[in-house]
Order: sequence, then structure tokens, then C-alpha cells
Amino acid sequence: MKLTPLTLGLLLSSSSVFAASGSWSDSKQGITVQNRGQLMAAPMLTPPQNSPVLQNPSAMVDSVVWSYSLLGPQPAGLEVQLCSDNNRCQQLDSASGQSRNFFGQSAHTSFRLLFGVQGKGRLNPPLTVVGQQIIVNYR
Repeated sequence: MKLTPLTLGLLLSSSSVFAASGSWSDSKQGITVQNRGQLMAAPMLTPPQNSPVLQNPSAMVDSVVWSYSLLGPQPAGLEVQLCSDNNRCQQLDSASGQSRNFFGQSAHTSFRLLFGVQGKGRLNPPLTVVGQQIIVNYR
């Protein structure tokens, strides 16, 4: 079969329409921060082993939805960052939200939340992160 430029264009454009898209999610327990002035990493959030994204090597991040919960009130000076495993980070200003800051990265990327409280000295009570979750939407 001979492909004309029009046929080839239709084939190429239709393949992008049918490109796989989806999402993966992970949730883990959090961490406890005892002292001010240190940024501590929570456990890594990764695509589940049975996730369809792992069958699609060209899948790219479209957006990332995050949430975390604290035991007790949020302390003054709380700093939270969402970082990908290639060290791209975004400062978070709320306990839940959505970001397109990681757009175009591999959807196989793992993520991690970093928590800290500005200042020096011991936290009383400690900052206890009881849970964290991300949803990675990809194309």
C-alpha cells in the first residue's frame, strides 16, 4: 500500500488521539519532625507495580494532585515541598491541590513530600504528618 501525504497525516494525527492516558496514585504514612530548621523527606510515592503506566514507556506527566494530613494544627512557619525523583521541586502552600509544574516529565517518576518548620529549636508538639497521597495524571 502506497501512503500519500494525506493518508500519512491522517494516520499520524489519529495515533495521537488514541494515545493512552490515565493516572496512578500512591499513598503512604507520613513522618514526624522533631526540630525546627530541618527539612525531612517523607516516604517515596511511586507507581504501583501493576500500574498500566509501567507498560507505556512514553507516558508523560500532565498534572499531579497532592494531599497530606497533619495530626493537630499546622504550626507557624510550616514548609512543604513536592519533589520528583529528578530533584524538580515545588513549594506547596496548602495541604491539597493540583500542579502542572511536572508537566512533560516521565510518568514513571516517583515523588516525595518534604516537610519542615522554619526557625531553630525543638518543636513542641512535634509536627506529625499522618498521611500523604499523590495522583499522577498522564498522557
